Amino acid sequence: MSEGRSKSPPTQLESPDELRARVAQLEDSIQGLQSRLSAYDQIFLQNPSPAMVYDPASLRIQEANDGVLALYSYTREELCGLTLLDLFGPMSVKDHEEVRLELSRAVVTLGPLMHRTATRRELFVRMVIFPFDRNGRGSRIVLIQDETRRRLAEDALRASEERYRDLFENANDVIFLQDLKGRLLAVNRAAEYLTGYSRNEILGQDFSILIAPQAHEQIQDSIRAHLGGSPTQRFELPVISKIGTRRALEVSTRIIYRGGHPVAIQGIGRDVTERKLSQQRLIESSRELQLKNEALSTALALAREATQLKEQFLANTSHELRTPMNGIMGMVNLLKDTPLVPEQREYVEAINGCADDLLIIINDLLDSSQIEAGHLSLNEEFFDPHESLKSVVKMLSVKAQSKGLFLTHELDPALPKAVFGDCVRFRQILTNLIANAVKFTSVGRVAVWMGLNETSDALYCEVVDSGIGVDESIRERIFEAFFQADGTMSRRFGGTGLGLTVCKQLVDIMGGRIGTRDNGTDPGATFWFELPLRTGTEPVVPQQCSVG
Repeated sequence: MSEGRSKSPPTQLESPDELRARVAQLEDSIQGLQSRLSAYDQIFLQNPSPAMVYDPASLRIQEANDGVLALYSYTREELCGLTLLDLFGPMSVKDHEEVRLELSRAVVTLGPLMHRTATRRELFVRMVIFPFDRNGRGSRIVLIQDETRRRLAEDALRASEERYRDLFENANDVIFLQDLKGRLLAVNRAAEYLTGYSRNEILGQDFSILIAPQAHEQIQDSIRAHLGGSPTQRFELPVISKIGTRRALEVSTRIIYRGGHPVAIQGIGRDVTERKLSQQRLIESSRELQLKNEALSTALALAREATQLKEQFLANTSHELRTPMNGIMGMVNLLKDTPLVPEQREYVEAINGCADDLLIIINDLLDSSQIEAGHLSLNEEFFDPHESLKSVVKMLSVKAQSKGLFLTHELDPALPKAVFGDCVRFRQILTNLIANAVKFTSVGRVAVWMGLNETSDALYCEVVDSGIGVDESIRERIFEAFFQADGTMSRRFGGTGLGLTVCKQLVDIMGGRIGTRDNGTDPGATFWFELPLRTGTEPVVPQQCSVG
């Protein structure tokens, strides 16, 4: 069987020259391969675009270029000791397995995914993976695209849009957007609430459906003004709601540009209906108030004129009456010195008493008119309040005795005997209060006490009687001019009701206080007054102070 085989011709040995040529050819091929490998290393390792080579089975990183090292802040040795999964942020087991499966595929694009750098900084990257033969073994090369900045910008833009949307929807003012033809592009909830229309009903409609007919041209004028170069416009619009109610809207508009071209007009409107109504009511109230002020000024002028006429009349009348009264009293005093029968003397005494009462009334009228006109001045000097009280009590004791009354007085030793003030007006106050107490007391007593108040900085005097008293309901008005408790008072006791008024006016002028109170369970009333105490060391010369 071996004989039937054909014998191959013997191998022809290459000559030394051929061998040398063959070796040279192989060396050139090796050098070319080394050059290509060096170029590959240079392109891969020095490429600024991040790239890595990894084993698809273990996901172990086999090689990384400079771009990856700069992006992840690892050294090449540190990075080649990690797997691709070590670069990912925390994720669930399910996500972990899905990512492992995707990374083992031949060709795949993943992302954006979150990676962590060596400094734990978060990165958002996109990965493009394709097969790569490394040293005769199937590997994967992954190109890394850093999208962190874009992702952060998108997040910031999304947050800004959400804030704008919240502001737009939740604003208290009406916000709207219209195109340059006046068609509504967007409205917020405040616009829906104000107009009664839902946005689906009015978007795409002309803005004029919300405006009163007389203001339609105003909208077009605003658009033309914006297109003419005016950046903002402010005006007032009458808005008609879906149910026909009318509201006043104060609007501010601005034009919106895109690519340097005007595309829309944004407006913000505030409901000023209540403010306008308030302003209108204020104007009407101001007019009414002005009319009332004018009427009041007229009435005040008339009242002042009437008061001046009254004061002038009282002053003139009082002066005119005092002259004949002094003559009557002088003649009565002369008549008393002549021989008279008892009946005639009784008549003379009656005339004298009536004249005294009339003179008191005339003096009260004159004093009151002078005080109201501001013409009364105080003649202040040092005087003795002790002597003043004693002289007044002595003068009125005769009248008290004639009514069967006990008129007593008590002086506090601590009260200085030299005080500064108007002696005549001081005695006038004492005279009016004590005489008033005697007049309204039929049975019992009238007691006067004078001394210092509780803080020892004022002169205090009170007159206590057991008369008819002062009812609580009229106590606040007892010092008013011409006021008496009832119409029968003047008929029973006489007088005009000016005596207490003059006391109050004089005490006020002297800077003091005056008042009245009841005597508790005892009958009658207590009248008191208090004057600032101004003392001195000057010796007091006895004065002939008289009232009236």
